[in-house]
Amino acid sequence: METFGAVVIALLLLLIPVILVSAALGWAYLRSGPLRAANAVQAARDERIRI
Repeated sequence: METFGAVVIALLLLLIPVILVSAALGWAYLRSGPLRAANAVQAARDERIRI
């Protein structure tokens, strides 16, 4: 039973960096929202001018 507990603890410890990285990527994605929106507007204007 100790082996099973050690495996569970090891997996939980390996999960911590995954959570931190996903939180950082999510934060960066949310922070870049206005930039993505501005680029979409500019791309739409360029497409309308080109047609």
